[in-house]
Parts: sequence; C-alpha cells; structure tokens
Amino acid sequence: MHTDGIINLQNVSFYRGGRAIFEDLNCAIAAGKITAIMGPSGTGKTTLLRLISGQLQPHKGQVFLFDQDIAKIKQKQLNQLRKRLGVLFQSGALFTDLSVFENVAFPLREHMNLSADDLHNRVLTQLEAVGLRGVKDFMPSQLSGGMARRVALARAVAMEPEVILYDEPFAGQDPIAMAVLQRLIKSLNDQLQLTSVLVSHDVAEAFAIADHVILLGEGRVLAQDHPDALKHSTDPAVKQFIHGEADGVIPFHYPAPAFQDELRGPS
Repeated sequence: MHTDGIINLQNVSFYRGGRAIFEDLNCAIAAGKITAIMGPSGTGKTTLLRLISGQLQPHKGQVFLFDQDIAKIKQKQLNQLRKRLGVLFQSGALFTDLSVFENVAFPLREHMNLSADDLHNRVLTQLEAVGLRGVKDFMPSQLSGGMARRVALARAVAMEPEVILYDEPFAGQDPIAMAVLQRLIKSLNDQLQLTSVLVSHDVAEAFAIADHVILLGEGRVLAQDHPDALKHSTDPAVKQFIHGEADGVIPFHYPAPAFQDELRGPS
C-alpha cells in the first residue's frame, strides 16, 4: 500500500467514555524529520503517541507504522516493530533501583546479545552523547530533573531506533535544561538520521527545532505546516494557540449544561 510517511494515520477515530478524542483524523509523519504534535490540553496529543506505538487501537481507521497496519498484525510482529521505536516518557520513567549505567543498559540486556565490553562501551557512548558520562554510577535520586530526562533520552536511543517519540520533553524544565534538551533532540535526529515525533505545549522550543508541525483540535488536524508558515496563519484557532491568547475560538470552559440549571435551590 502506498503511504506518504513512515507513520500514517488514515481516517482514525478514537473514543473515550463516549467522547470523541479523534474523528476521521488524517496525518502523516515524514521520515528523517522532526514533527511536533501540538494543541490545547485535552486534544489527544499523548493519545496519538499511544496509537502510533500500538498501546491503543483506533475504533475506526488505520494506523500504519513502517507500512504495517498495526491493528492487523500479531503481537509478536508488533513487538518487533516496537524495537524500531524509542520513547522518551514525560516522567523519564527511570528505574529508581538501578544506576544511571544500568538504566541505559537495560534495553540492551533485554534485546541484544552483546559482550560485556560492547555493552559497556555502548552505554558510555550514549551517556557521552547526552553529556552525562560522569554520572554513570549515580542513582536516579541523585539527578536533577533535567539530568534525569537526559539519561532517559540516552536509554531511548540505546537500541538505535529509527523513530523516537517524545512526550512533553520540555515539561517542568528550567530554561537551561530546556535549551540543552532542545539541542540534544535536534543533534541526535541529525546524527542518527532519526524520525522524531515531539508532543509539546512549548511553542517557542518546539518551533525552533521542528521541520513540521501538526496542530490538533476539535478531534481533527486544525492545521499542519512548517513552523514559520503557522506563525503567520490567519486561522483564528491557530493564532490563538500559537500566540497564547486567552480569548478566542478555543473555549476556556469544558462543555457543560447551563450553570443555572445545575445549581440547587434552598432545601
């Protein structure tokens, strides 16, 4: 089947609790690029990552990963595809009882038959790439939030994946840590020839490194283009999100019955 990207979502609908998160959503992720998935809170950005990785299945439509319809393949095949994916979770998700070295080594021990020397050298290479070879013997509790995120990034690329999924990599980071992560994401994507999918609320940071932006809202793709083009968009929803405007077509209130109708009279 002909597809336009390394990841493709075609006419995808997904519901939670009777509410449509996506309705006939279509988008494609180009190989070798950094694509930012953005949108207001509650628009399904993290849900989209889970659909891409096969953690969730669409109620309608198809999700193609490496040209495979992941809803139609067996679990063993899906597990093989996932080895070609790296994931950086928002929390970092480091194993608290393992050292930094052992955290990065963990997927290598699980999935590759490396000699002790090769494993050692590969872990140190990944830690060197994120500037943290000097903390290889630290425990996660000894790391700052930014350092923990960088160790998690070293672990995510340890298996040399083709695609890496980032879930809010800049969340909770100070400006220096954000700048470091921003540079790492860009440099690793270029050096390792990765395809990066970046979920973020941080417009300035994501726009600075993204080749393409997909803006979600109302259960669909509101807009998708190069960051510079979106900055100059005249679409009201795009303008409101990108420029952080409190008032606009994206509502502050979650849909609810009329306020007066829900108030109770005196007993």
